[in-house]
Amino acid sequence: MSMELHLCLFNFEAGGLQPDGTYDFAPLTQAFLDEPHPDLLMLCEAKFWNARGRRPFHTAMAHLAETTGRPYVGELHTGALATAVIYDPRVLRLDAAEEPEFPDKRNLARFCLRADPGYRLQVFVEHWPYADPEQRLARARLLATFGTSPIPTLIAGDTNSTSSGPHLPTQDWTTVPIGIRDHKGRHDDNGTWHADTRAVDRLIGTWNPTTGHRTNSAGFHHLAELDPHAPNPLPPTVNGPNGLHIDYILGNQALLSSATVTPGSYRIHTPPSADPTSWPSDHRRVSCTLHVHPASTTPHHSTGHRA
Repeated sequence: MSMELHLCLFNFEAGGLQPDGTYDFAPLTQAFLDEPHPDLLMLCEAKFWNARGRRPFHTAMAHLAETTGRPYVGELHTGALATAVIYDPRVLRLDAAEEPEFPDKRNLARFCLRADPGYRLQVFVEHWPYADPEQRLARARLLATFGTSPIPTLIAGDTNSTSSGPHLPTQDWTTVPIGIRDHKGRHDDNGTWHADTRAVDRLIGTWNPTTGHRTNSAGFHHLAELDPHAPNPLPPTVNGPNGLHIDYILGNQALLSSATVTPGSYRIHTPPSADPTSWPSDHRRVSCTLHVHPASTTPHHSTGHRA
């Protein structure tokens, strides 16, 4: 059995919440006019969607279904600025939702393929803290344990930090106000500022300019780097001047043993206009297609928890 699985990551600004307390889902619809329409959408910034009785969540799915013709269902994770998975139930079956009492099970959804119920897929949808690089690093350290999991695992989300490597956008850190410079930046002992790449690098490894490869990976890989036809350098994943690449879709080695990135499918959807009023969100939609070709069934999901 082999099949294509269309993935998408989108940080929907404030979950559509407006200053007057209403929600506007027209920008969400706008962001998904382009095909391919995702089998699995990993969404960030579902602001107060839980507190409003999940009504915004179901409204968002209804808008997406009307736009794409897909009968989307989903799972909303906990938190005021929650993440969510929205998926086509004809393609994926949800086996288990997050267990928020356990840090290593937060933001986690566990699926199997409808076409091959023995094939398991774990998906973390993450939104890391904007202003605290130490919290981002701590979360990356916890998730790093899944890099060697025998179950195919995705980590996708707004990491609020970039990784090392020559193919990524940079910025002039001296132009960033000093009051917020250390939100995403870090300075050397000599006072030179650069991007704080520790959290993402903890998962995918640090770029070695001598060998042209990453070292000390926890077992995860940036799917963009596995697409030979991906843009090089990669464009920013946020709109506006001096944007960084901070929205990532990562896969562990078990995923790459059973799936390949379809060449040319990794795409960062850049708005056609520089006018901010035309942007669906402050972040750009990221999409990617996996060609899944499991050689055998994957292990069942563990019911245990790490200490």
